[in-house]
Amino acid sequence: MLSRFSNEVLSHGSKAVLPQNLSNFWLRKLQKLSDDFLDNNFAVDQCTETLDMGDPILTACVHEAIRTGKDSHLDFSAGQLAEKATIYALSVTMETIRRESDMKMTQPTVENLLSINRIVQFGKVNPKFGKFLEKACIAPEVQEKEIPAEGSWFQRLKKKLRSRMAALN
Repeated sequence: MLSRFSNEVLSHGSKAVLPQNLSNFWLRKLQKLSDDFLDNNFAVDQCTETLDMGDPILTACVHEAIRTGKDSHLDFSAGQLAEKATIYALSVTMETIRRESDMKMTQPTVENLLSINRIVQFGKVNPKFGKFLEKACIAPEVQEKEIPAEGSWFQRLKKKLRSRMAALN
């Protein structure tokens, strides 16, 4: 499956991994991989943490987006890659929602595909998605106690989401 994905998507460059540019077939496949990744890393109402990086296809999309995006010159730790994989998985979910409903949203670009700000903004504009982020402990309530910056990738991601959500209020 990875070689087929490489031939049909990755070989076309970073714009091909933008969720809105995926064929229905590949969006469904990536949605399943994203669901598995999010389910393994975020338990609803439990705020548990694992370090599962997801399927190689999901990881390949993140690497392709990083390779040509604004952060292409940076080296990423495993935790930072897990954060980017989470954002990409949420981006795939947002595209699935867009295609299956009449919900309007700004589609990502190569430059902002892995931006947490885009996810936060969508959660603010679409309360149901915001509630999903809260229930999955991806973006818990802003009023929670502050998490130390030296925490795990999961804690850093939650801190980023909270600070951006607070800035939008």
